[in-house]
Amino acid sequence: MAQVNMTSTISASGLISDTISSTVQKVATVTTGGISRTTVVPTAIGSAAVFLTAADWTPTATASAYVYLKNASAGWVRFLTTTTGANDEIYLAAGDWALFPWTAAVNIEAYAQNANALVEHGVFF
Repeated sequence: MAQVNMTSTISASGLISDTISSTVQKVATVTTGGISRTTVVPTAIGSAAVFLTAADWTPTATASAYVYLKNASAGWVRFLTTTTGANDEIYLAAGDWALFPWTAAVNIEAYAQNANALVEHGVFF
């Protein structure tokens, strides 16, 4: 078993009268996972391709899978899940990244501004 240490720190000053500072840390015990790079070929939402297949990941009832995504290309990349005709989307500009829990109930699909956009990704559970 391995551990993935996830820490998010947000701090800002000069926005309002008080300084904002918050740190959240989560340590997840994982048995499966890794980071790799893949290209996203489609360039339109109507042709979005399955990026992560839900059936390939089976988190337990007490632990989510954690997905790491980083846009390593020059244009934007959008990731989405579709349930009952509605889309939930994450838009990543060049160099942006995201880390989030995923129940693996639906597939994550992707399309990009430019064909063959490079994406670094990992799934841990």
